[in-house]
Amino acid sequence: METPPDYATDLVIVEEVLQMVLEIINCCLSHCLQHNPHLVYSLLYQREVFLPFRTHPALMDLVHNIETVIAFFSSKLEKKGPSPYSSAFVLETIEEASKSWPGARLREFPQLKFRYVEEDQPEEFFVPYVWTLVVQHSHIHWESGQPHCTS
Repeated sequence: METPPDYATDLVIVEEVLQMVLEIINCCLSHCLQHNPHLVYSLLYQREVFLPFRTHPALMDLVHNIETVIAFFSSKLEKKGPSPYSSAFVLETIEEASKSWPGARLREFPQLKFRYVEEDQPEEFFVPYVWTLVVQHSHIHWESGQPHCTS
């Protein structure tokens, strides 16, 4: 008998991953916005992605910061004249406006810390991965048939 899918668990996992991604974006915006013009460009381009998360209790503070950045740079673009804008023009405007970005407008969050946790048998991933890299980048001809081990 097949067990029914546990959508509640999946939803919790997706929410945690989404929260982590938003925290990483916020960290980039809070600490080094001037060095991430392509991230700001992507946020402007995909601004509607964040709309569904405005009212989510665990995500709304994170989304608020992103929307603050979007509003700031959108206003700078609107002052330059009517759209459509070329991507080069938008990127140039972002780089110029980021110099006057008042970073204190964003809410502060705790510093992110990540820790590597090794799996029980990491060789199951790393050995095939390393061999794939060796075969692809060594410029040595490897026969792609059955592998042979010698002792």
